[in-house]
Amino acid sequence: MKRPYWICAVYVVLVVIGIPWYWQEESTLTVMGLPLWVVIAIAVSICASMFTAFLLLRYPWDMDVKLDE
Repeated sequence: MKRPYWICAVYVVLVVIGIPWYWQEESTLTVMGLPLWVVIAIAVSICASMFTAFLLLRYPWDMDVKLDE
């Protein structure tokens, strides 16, 4: 079975972008009344959900294959 490393890389990038550890604590930027880091975290969460749905629809599931073979 071919290992899809690019899928793992996409998830790592999404986690790095989505977790607000690089934001300054005194940041006061707001969008529609929410802090900017919240808006970015929600947007990345939506992107991760769409990417997961893409993967599940793009690659067929073979339920008869055992993973330990």
